[in-house]
Amino acid sequence: MKLGTVALAGLTVMGAVAATNLVLAQESQPIPVESQQIPVEPQQNDRRAAIARVNPKKPIQIRVTSRTNIPVVATVLPTAGDRPIAPGKTVIFGRLHTSYLSLPMDLQVSLQETPDFDNPIRVYLEVKTVGNEILIDVKTASTGAGNSSQTVDVDEKGAVSVY
Repeated sequence: MKLGTVALAGLTVMGAVAATNLVLAQESQPIPVESQQIPVEPQQNDRRAAIARVNPKKPIQIRVTSRTNIPVVATVLPTAGDRPIAPGKTVIFGRLHTSYLSLPMDLQVSLQETPDFDNPIRVYLEVKTVGNEILIDVKTASTGAGNSSQTVDVDEKGAVSVY
């Protein structure tokens, strides 16, 4: 009977050790990626570094001049609708003495008509600032690839980016 009690005690100890090793093994298993709740920063691959700055506390004006031979359209979001720009003409959004434009905002310039797939045209923007006025020259180029629109972004801090 003593031998049976000793054997039973030994088996109990071995079971406890095995259970501890099992728990340790389970704890060291990697957690599947789907179940991890780690916040992930969104990627900003479509944006470039700021190319200019405006003072976000003062009124902002945007002057868009078409240096193209085809009509384009400029749109300021979220405040203004589409404004067509004929070749060689200029459109102005906002005023330097009154705050019409609020930040953040995007200005998109695109071809007025759907591009011809046989003769693709690319829109590109040359952007600079003078004080709190953003000056945009719209140009086009014939190319085998490219965008039929381009966007200027002005964030809450006044950083101007093109993408």
